[in-house]
Amino acid sequence: MNTLGWHIHQWARRLGVAGLAGLGLLIAALLLQMIQVEPMQRATMAQRERLTQLQLETAVQNPAPAPVSFNPLAMLPPTGEAAQLIGELERMAQAHGLELPSGQYSVTPLTATSLLRWQLILPVEAPYPALHAFIATALERLPNLTLDELKLKRERIEDETLQADLRLSLFVETAP
Repeated sequence: MNTLGWHIHQWARRLGVAGLAGLGLLIAALLLQMIQVEPMQRATMAQRERLTQLQLETAVQNPAPAPVSFNPLAMLPPTGEAAQLIGELERMAQAHGLELPSGQYSVTPLTATSLLRWQLILPVEAPYPALHAFIATALERLPNLTLDELKLKRERIEDETLQADLRLSLFVETAP
């Protein structure tokens, strides 16, 4: 036993204070690893295995639903409703204090589709807030309506009314 003590004393002398401090910290880290970290790692692995098992059970009980195909073109109104939609557009304009005295309407089929495009060119004279409200309402209520172009003109800066040219497209589906 005396020789063991002598060897420990020699090693301590060779390591010095810094070496002994490092050796003590190494021993403390190993103890901490064994006492704290390894049990936590085992618990984490057990939880992961349990989670995987539960996910598999849920997948077997509730199979994934078949993907639903969404075709927005199927929601378009038929060609026969185009006149009603244009009438609704005119009623919205009147509700916002706008008059649509004249307009140009043209119908063109879209190639390689079953769609018709009604192009509406509407000259309007109105204050900006009323024009903005009309366009916002029309685009909100008629999802098959698009605003293609908007030209605004004001004669003088102090004028409250604008001269606007609206170019709108209304899409409808032709009969199959």
